[in-house]
Amino acid sequence: MKKIFILLLFLVLSFSAPVFAGDQSSPGPCVVDFVEDILWIKPMGFVRFILEVVAFGVSLPVTAPLKTVDGASEFLVKDPYAFVFERPLGEM
Repeated sequence: MKKIFILLLFLVLSFSAPVFAGDQSSPGPCVVDFVEDILWIKPMGFVRFILEVVAFGVSLPVTAPLKTVDGASEFLVKDPYAFVFERPLGEM
């Protein structure tokens, strides 16, 4: 009898657990987001940008005859550039 009671209690609590979940997100970036962005994400994004520009230069002899330079430049240069230099601080 005790095992059945514990099983029923577990089932009731497991179905009602999502009711207690709440959205704790803030509408905008907080100070921690700004600090992480300045100290960690932007510098690592800059390193990624440099590596991808080098990769674009290496891939240019292959992408030029295939006429896919625009796609490669979008993926390897423009997107990382926008992430590092055009994206506002604190927005991920």
